[in-house]
Amino acid sequence: MSHTLFQITLYTSLLLCALGLLWRISAWLRVRIGPDVQALKLSQRVGASLWGLASALCSRRVPHVLAALILDVLLQRRLYRSDKSRWLAHLLIVVGFMLLLLMHALAPVVTARLFPGYESTRSPYLFLRNLFGAMVAVGLTLFLFGLWRRRSRLAPIRRAIAWAFVALLGCALTTGFLLEADKIASPQAFYRMARQNGIADATELESLRVFWASEFGVAFDDLKNPIAADAMLKGRRVHDEDCADCHANAASAFISYPIARALAPLARVLDAGRAHAWLLYLHLFACFMGLATLPFTRFLHAVAAPVSLLVNAAAPSGKCSSAARASRRALALDACVRCGICDAHCSVAPLARYLDNRYLLPSHKLVATAALASGHLVQTGHKADDAGDEALRVAEGAFLCTDCGRCTSACPVGLDLEDLWQAGRGDLSSVGLPAPAQWVQARPALAWAESLQLDSWPRSFADPDAASAPLCADRGSFSRCVQCQTCSNICPVVSHSTDPAYGVDLTPQNVMNLLRLGLRDLTLGSRMVWSCAACYQCQEHCPQGIPVADIMLELRALAVQRLGAVRNWRKPS
Repeated sequence: MSHTLFQITLYTSLLLCALGLLWRISAWLRVRIGPDVQALKLSQRVGASLWGLASALCSRRVPHVLAALILDVLLQRRLYRSDKSRWLAHLLIVVGFMLLLLMHALAPVVTARLFPGYESTRSPYLFLRNLFGAMVAVGLTLFLFGLWRRRSRLAPIRRAIAWAFVALLGCALTTGFLLEADKIASPQAFYRMARQNGIADATELESLRVFWASEFGVAFDDLKNPIAADAMLKGRRVHDEDCADCHANAASAFISYPIARALAPLARVLDAGRAHAWLLYLHLFACFMGLATLPFTRFLHAVAAPVSLLVNAAAPSGKCSSAARASRRALALDACVRCGICDAHCSVAPLARYLDNRYLLPSHKLVATAALASGHLVQTGHKADDAGDEALRVAEGAFLCTDCGRCTSACPVGLDLEDLWQAGRGDLSSVGLPAPAQWVQARPALAWAESLQLDSWPRSFADPDAASAPLCADRGSFSRCVQCQTCSNICPVVSHSTDPAYGVDLTPQNVMNLLRLGLRDLTLGSRMVWSCAACYQCQEHCPQGIPVADIMLELRALAVQRLGAVRNWRKPS
């Protein structure tokens, strides 16, 4: 590749990357999530961000920021606590890639200035380049193996462009090793080196050929006979005089050298096909394409996640202004790494599988929150009765969240997901998708039960066992109830039932009894199920060990699915 073409391609990629980064970073100041930030102006958010930066630099939290930079950003302490295998894969990829970038891609401006006399073909640089490449390769392998091992129907969504970026990274890595292996085995590369070093004497060149064929793995077709010892000695002397300052034994390239030995029978064919040229083009194409597309993929988290961690260290989210909180919510959309750790810790994850609604899981709720903020989920002004099925499923997942905080605690990037869910629910309500408790409790429980039993409804809506959760469908979970009223006596909701605002139609004891009688439809729309505070007092004090609170939450989730289907179904005309 000519120097001019290389410069044009490099600067074009850098320009696209810079413009993309500016656009994506500007979204942190433009995107609005939550009704409480809709009226904020861009100038207010910019001012809050600048003020927060200045306050952090001049406050006593500077040590906290430095500690976060070292422990959370560089060493990934949070990820290590959550999942050590992912931590190892992430660390290998990031450290290996950054060292390759600094020592190899930016060698003229970094390595050559730090280490005088640097040559890419000398030791230990040959070894280190292979070591760093091996780190990235092992990290990618662990990453892909982890995805395969954790594969499921409800796994975090990864778009095609994310896989394309992984493919570009793998292509850059593979072509780099192949390019180095081709240079090791190529006779043409040897002759170019000899001309550059001024070795014109035929006898010296022949001796050097013998030595490099034996020690460096160059695949000469005409050197297949046993090599004489005196020729080796003469070749070593020529090498020490003319080549040793710039070329180390290629065996130190512990990955490229074995590949070169394997490619030796094809060396002539590869030279004839100018393999070194098209391998170089492929390598540079993958690197430049990866650079140019980085801001437009999920791998932008390489920039956004460190920013989020440092912002959290500079000022806890509970102590920031509404303008700063608005920017943090927008930043969280890009800082999420789609690792799925939050899904593994989610308290309603079992319901997501049994109800077949991925939007109960945090990783999918975050995607839906971004779609809602950008206007791609529902149009403003739509009513719930006219909203699409996808929007209704998003609302179901958002409002069935128990706000247990496990996702926030487990997040390796330290995102305040609880605040994000609360803001997202406010946006859903503002576009006509309110909490299910509002529309379920608008009708008596008996009216819902009668609707479920009507013959005019589709059978899948009336079937009490359709898509049911395990506890409220398994008689073994509630048949031990002896109606002792302990759950009702300890329930804080029942204790406030004398107040009309907190009135309930059933007690936890009544709910368990209806389940025992097979009248589950009567419980789905009851005020008790929807007023349950999920405090787990009933479950902790039950003498029979019945999971009362878990059953309440499952009934609530099942009600959203089944009553929502009945509510939005229209009889064909």
